[in-house]
Amino acid sequence: MPPALWIVWVLGSVISLPKEGASDQASSLSCDPTGVCDGRSRSFNSIPSGLTAAVKSLDLSSNEITYVSNSDLRRCVDLRTLRLGANEIHTVEEDSFFSLRSLEYLDLSYNRLSNFSSSWFRSLSALKFLNLLGNLYKTLGERSLFSHLPNLRILKVGNSNSFTEIQEKDFAGLTLLEKLEINAPNLQTYAPKSLKSIQNISHLILHLKQPILLLEIFVDILSSLECLELRDTNLNTFHFSEVSINETNTSIKKFAFRNVQITDESFIEVVKLFNSVSGVLEVEFDDCTHDGVGDFRTLTLDTIKYLGDVETLTIRKLHIPQFFLYHDLSNIYSLTGKVKRITIENSKVFLVPCLLSQHLKSLEYLDLSENLMSEETLKNSACEHAWPFLKTLVLRQNRLESLEKTGEILLTLQNLTNLDISKNNFHSMPETCQWPGKMKYLNLSSTRIQSLTRCIPQTLEILDISNNNLDSFSLILPELKELHISRNKLKTLPDASFLPVLLVMRISRNIINTFSKEQLDSFQKLKTLEAGGNSFICSCDFLSFTQGQQDLAQVLIDWPEDYLCDSPSPVRGQRVQDTRLSPSECHRAAVVSAVCCALFLLLLLMGILCHRFHGLWYMKMMWAWLQAKRKPRKAPRRDICYDAFVSYSERDSYWVENLMVQELEHFNPPFKLCLHKRDFIPGKWIIDNIIDSIEKSHKTIFVLSENFVKSEWCKYELDFSHFRLFDENDDAAILILLEPIEKKAIPQRFCKLRKIMNTKTYLEWPADEMQQEGFWLNLRAAIKS
Repeated sequence: MPPALWIVWVLGSVISLPKEGASDQASSLSCDPTGVCDGRSRSFNSIPSGLTAAVKSLDLSSNEITYVSNSDLRRCVDLRTLRLGANEIHTVEEDSFFSLRSLEYLDLSYNRLSNFSSSWFRSLSALKFLNLLGNLYKTLGERSLFSHLPNLRILKVGNSNSFTEIQEKDFAGLTLLEKLEINAPNLQTYAPKSLKSIQNISHLILHLKQPILLLEIFVDILSSLECLELRDTNLNTFHFSEVSINETNTSIKKFAFRNVQITDESFIEVVKLFNSVSGVLEVEFDDCTHDGVGDFRTLTLDTIKYLGDVETLTIRKLHIPQFFLYHDLSNIYSLTGKVKRITIENSKVFLVPCLLSQHLKSLEYLDLSENLMSEETLKNSACEHAWPFLKTLVLRQNRLESLEKTGEILLTLQNLTNLDISKNNFHSMPETCQWPGKMKYLNLSSTRIQSLTRCIPQTLEILDISNNNLDSFSLILPELKELHISRNKLKTLPDASFLPVLLVMRISRNIINTFSKEQLDSFQKLKTLEAGGNSFICSCDFLSFTQGQQDLAQVLIDWPEDYLCDSPSPVRGQRVQDTRLSPSECHRAAVVSAVCCALFLLLLLMGILCHRFHGLWYMKMMWAWLQAKRKPRKAPRRDICYDAFVSYSERDSYWVENLMVQELEHFNPPFKLCLHKRDFIPGKWIIDNIIDSIEKSHKTIFVLSENFVKSEWCKYELDFSHFRLFDENDDAAILILLEPIEKKAIPQRFCKLRKIMNTKTYLEWPADEMQQEGFWLNLRAAIKS
């Protein structure tokens, strides 16, 4: 283990031991291998012991620490971040931070420090962020605290109660700040030039309850500040004096007012302020309250013709308690002629008067999101000659309900290219619509539409229809370059032929289960695809495609984190990139083919073996044996119908039918023979006929000859009776040998026949006619026995 990691591991174990006198600590400090230690909300009442150089970041905020000693952080020479906010610290020893020469971030906010010492920060030359908000001090001390912090970029000072004085030396030594926040609601004294020493401040945040000292501060920062943000201020008594502003080289570009109260009169004073400072391009009001009725008749329009150089006006969450007494604002219409961008969000706007719209001759961007605009009021706002240069209109989350009417109303805006009407309740889409001829961007997301029609303008380059109820996309949009269609119900990617120049497609969180290389390749110009969060079936083809494309991540911007398998169930939840299937699952067709081939070969082999070793004959014999076993061993005497059943080859039928039948059935008394040609029941299975005939016959006569042995009948049908008849102790069989047969000529499968010929006497048909009479006598005797 590397030494640094070993130190961190030891630190994670040892540092949990409380310091002497800190036995009430609730839980230990946890550190990761990179040296980041988290001790937030652990009820520490002192800095844990055992901290070493392995610690790079230490967060002890929201504890009960009261004291920082010289030795607590002495060994943390590589510490970069130290958070001690929201504790109970009231004392910090002089050299507590002396060894922290690499420290870049220090948070001492919301403790109980009433005094600061410049010696704390003497060695912190690398410090970039310092937060001293919310402590109990009245001033920042007798000496400059920040003169040894040349790299400081973000500074936060002050508190909401006791901080009452800003001294001239407070910010000495600071030359460049990205952000300075001063929380001084109860500020009583501001020494002139206190902030003038800072040569450049990008963003100044002032928390002032009253505007009494605002102009004094403003004069000092005119040439060094870019953005002034005023918070939690009551401007009802604000009065602007042009005498105080004599700076000609100003750098302020933006004013921001947050949670500010303003009246009709003080609004006029603020406008004068804007007009007196050259270069102000943006004004923002956020969560402000206007305690007035919009009566600006006292505004001297002769001297104030515009809002200075303001081009961007942003208003969010504007509260007007006397809204229903509000004037028509016609007195200030003329001030808006140079404004290019206006945002009025969440302020209950339901109408922009036509006359005001016509005065906004430079307006290019208008955002009226989260208001109360409907088709009826929009028609008045977008009247003839209204917003003549407007390019972007945002009407997100208003009360629009008809796409057709909305499109017709906006036909007056001939330069409109971008339209956002998302989060309105359109539900359905008409077959056709009219839109301004230059439309390039349309946002219809979250509008509950269920299908798309030719209402969508053909000129679009960007279309956002995400978060709706769409299950298909079949529109031809020849100029579309970006399609946002996430969070719908699509099952497949759109047809590429509909979107010939598409560059970007976002289609995540639908119900798409797969896509192929061919589909992606069909989008010839596609550069970016976001398709994660779908219900992917991790088939072998899909896995082979996604895992085999090394450059897939260049197109799929959310690959591989958002691509998870939904099925098969054994791999559900796994990342597609990490999923592996067994060969049998990936080559199922090959496996089935191999199994079928093996079965076919096995059947073929069995067929060959059966043919070679008479397997079919043995199976038939087995079936006959099973059939015979089901029947009684011997039929009752009353069921005997024949004296003998005759088994013979068809080629020996002449001898049987013309000689044996004549001799036996015409004898007195006659014998009754059972012949298959004559006595088998038509339609009955031949095996059942054979077994029944044998069982109903007193004897069974086998007429043996070369023909008998070779006959197919004998092979496959008649010899089933062997199982029933050829028992060694059964005398029911009579063998007649028509001609000499060598035993080796009898097939091996006729084992019973071969055996019985060795153990039983058989009758031979004599060729000499003189001996034939004796043959018949012997046969009759055998049948009667």
